[in-house]
Amino acid sequence: MNRIRLAVPLYIGGASLSLFGNSAITIVLPWLVLATTGSLSSAGLIAAAAGIAAVPATFAGGRLVDRFGARNVAVVSDLGSATAVLGLIVVSSTVGLSVPWFVVLGVAGAVFDVPGMTARQAMLADVASISGTSVTTVAGFFQTGFSLAFLAGPALAGLLLSVLDPIDVVAVTAASSAAAAVLTALVPVMGQAFTTGTAGSGSALDLIRATPALRAMLIFAFLASLVTPPMIGLLLPGHFNAIGEPGQLGLAMSAFAVGALAGSALFVVLAARSRRATFVTGMAAMTAGIWLFAQLHGFWIVAAGMLVMGLGSGLFGPIWNVYVAEQVPADVRGRVLGWLNMGGLVAGPMGLGLMSVVLVGGDLGLGAVVMGVGWTAVAAYALLSPGARELTEPPPHSARVDG
Repeated sequence: MNRIRLAVPLYIGGASLSLFGNSAITIVLPWLVLATTGSLSSAGLIAAAAGIAAVPATFAGGRLVDRFGARNVAVVSDLGSATAVLGLIVVSSTVGLSVPWFVVLGVAGAVFDVPGMTARQAMLADVASISGTSVTTVAGFFQTGFSLAFLAGPALAGLLLSVLDPIDVVAVTAASSAAAAVLTALVPVMGQAFTTGTAGSGSALDLIRATPALRAMLIFAFLASLVTPPMIGLLLPGHFNAIGEPGQLGLAMSAFAVGALAGSALFVVLAARSRRATFVTGMAAMTAGIWLFAQLHGFWIVAAGMLVMGLGSGLFGPIWNVYVAEQVPADVRGRVLGWLNMGGLVAGPMGLGLMSVVLVGGDLGLGAVVMGVGWTAVAAYALLSPGARELTEPPPHSARVDG
């Protein structure tokens, strides 16, 4: 009984620690690469290799979730991530780190990280069911934990890097992943696997094709990822570099995380009244924030845009997890999430490539306008498509689901 009451805290705690470790290592690893090799291009090569590996890992991860159970995959993923990170310490203290070792261990970490996130998303329905908590509330808490980890991970990593050797900071991220595995293993949900019925290879994609809301989610994930990664990866650092304030980049990212934290907290309250109104408000806030950001004027205007974008993201982001938890059959949930997550992963590099072409002349303002127009079109699709309207309609049964 005690573990049942603790199901939600254990679930959110495990997910938050996992993301904390993952977000921290994204800061620590490039720093360690630079400290070891002195090559910025090597850091880019390692990031690219990990990104490429994440795409098939996402697809395979969804199948593993349905085959072996979401909790089991989440635990193994965190242990695998911790092992890959610890590998950096072992190699550093024995044969010495080099670019090939960074690539191998970076790819290994990515192969474990992405299936772990898919598995945690797939667990949401079972956690809501066994704890007697509404899916909407658990999804809101999940998003809140995500925002906190996204805020704290890079911030703490940056602080530790200022006082410790990078390889010592690596140990902190490994410990975080290991602790996440322990908490997740204690979540009192079944680690069931599905080996019959709809477990055929085409069933998840067939379900997405046949379900307007899932089609809308896949299209939105793809289109949104064409727009948002260039903002974070190119326009934001480019702007602060242009005004001679590179140190303000982290503060602007923190503004987004604070906004997302506030938005996810509001989601728990507002979505219980009207999911549609919450979704529309979130989209409107995200769009307003992007256009505010697109002014690319100093720090405060850009940071305010990031804050409003975060607020919007926190309001509409949990809707996806709520719909999947309530409406997608448990035996294909992992693969459906795998397809949805993979859409975003594939589109991200494409968006970065397209924005790089736009920025060939060095005009950040043009890139910002292109981003604003692109997101406005994405938001219009999200608000007007029939599938998106179905996405925000509550199911005919109770919001408390049975796994």
